[in-house]
Amino acid sequence: MPNGAVGAATGAQVAAQIAEINQQAVQMQSSAKGFVAAAGTGFHIEPEAAAILIKSCQDSLEELRHLDMHIATIAMAPLLGTTPGAKVISPFTQRVATDEQGMLPAIESLKKTLADMITAYRKASTNYAETEAIIAQSLKS
Repeated sequence: MPNGAVGAATGAQVAAQIAEINQQAVQMQSSAKGFVAAAGTGFHIEPEAAAILIKSCQDSLEELRHLDMHIATIAMAPLLGTTPGAKVISPFTQRVATDEQGMLPAIESLKKTLADMITAYRKASTNYAETEAIIAQSLKS
């Protein structure tokens, strides 16, 4: 198989994987927005459970922040050599990382989704506490 054909096959596989990741990111972001909206309308969650979920999101955000120092590397075209395949794959790889459906926007989207989820968990926990207080008050009456 000529080098260009190998590069095209690899490029198609990478593009398919990126498309799948982007679709998952869109679904996750949509779910998070729905959760934020539900939390604003009285959805509630036990504070202990919310604390665990918030910590998980915060830990994930921290891990993503550690990746920030590598973002510049991801955005550069890899130095793959001067073969015909390398000349095709190098700019393609750079585009996969940086275009509107690339890895860099996906990472930023994930950061926003995690932050939105933290907000929702906090609101849902507050709703739980408020509901518990209402119930406790009604039992006293």
